Amino acid sequence: MGDWRKVFYVSVISVILLSTGLVGLSEQAFADKQQKTNTTNIIHLGYLQLAAHDFFNMNRSTEIDSENGLLDLSTVLFNPHGEICNYEDSVNNEEFGDITCSLYTDEEIANGGEIRSSENIMISTAGAEVGEKYLKYVHALGAEKAYDKILEFYYTQLKEAYEESFHLEFPEPQIGEITNLHNLALRSGHDFLPADIMFNGEMTSIFAIDPLGEKLSKLEQRQQSSPVDGTFEDEFLGINFCPIPEINFCIIVDLLEADQSFGKQFKDKDLDMDKNTFDEFMLEISDGSFDETDRVSMLLDEAFAQRLG
Repeated sequence: MGDWRKVFYVSVISVILLSTGLVGLSEQAFADKQQKTNTTNIIHLGYLQLAAHDFFNMNRSTEIDSENGLLDLSTVLFNPHGEICNYEDSVNNEEFGDITCSLYTDEEIANGGEIRSSENIMISTAGAEVGEKYLKYVHALGAEKAYDKILEFYYTQLKEAYEESFHLEFPEPQIGEITNLHNLALRSGHDFLPADIMFNGEMTSIFAIDPLGEKLSKLEQRQQSSPVDGTFEDEFLGINFCPIPEINFCIIVDLLEADQSFGKQFKDKDLDMDKNTFDEFMLEISDGSFDETDRVSMLLDEAFAQRLG
């Protein structure tokens, strides 16, 4: 594996652990939302994490966010290369200095575009679903209409994921700025994450599945997440993660500490955030819900409302 991939995995290690379902393919897995309002389908988590990737790509070492803060499917369709570019720029292969804003290849798009879409099978399923539909739309409608059509599909999936997961109304779009505080609020979704899913007929650790080229079946997508309770499962507090096993490259990852430290790291850049902010978010949702009056819920509303810039 090339050095670039090692560098990539190290730089994004704190965000690659969004994982999926705990229960097997049983009636429990498909529990009525009216009776189990603090869980969600694992495919919803895939779309929410895809949205988080679409909003942000923060390098914790350089403190540079190379995403554009928009839900424009840049993470699946085109590479902004650290510059603010849009779909039209990428289709026209616009240049920014020595860097070109361009579409991913068809093969890359069919696999979810940016390599972050292959972080786990939940995200790869959502990313591949978007990518494959986009390519079909291009073939049938042409590039310009295809983009409008895939954004319509994407926002429909996000609306369902948002409302089914947070039990909040999906906001109407408005102009605004996405900040580090919104990034931290989105990380509260890690509370949903169990460490295992039913995959190919077996209960499997999410870390044991290579998501590249793999997708959850429609039945597997309906598995329920862990319930929101303001805590992380023990498996996420000390993960021996080996992104490059062939060279025995492994690190211990504590996802809770990674989220807490994000607030500490960027508190001076966002005066509305301090070192305890993530813990405050966890306390707010420890009652099992994202209440409309919770600060974290208001920030989620702001983030998704400002999805178009």
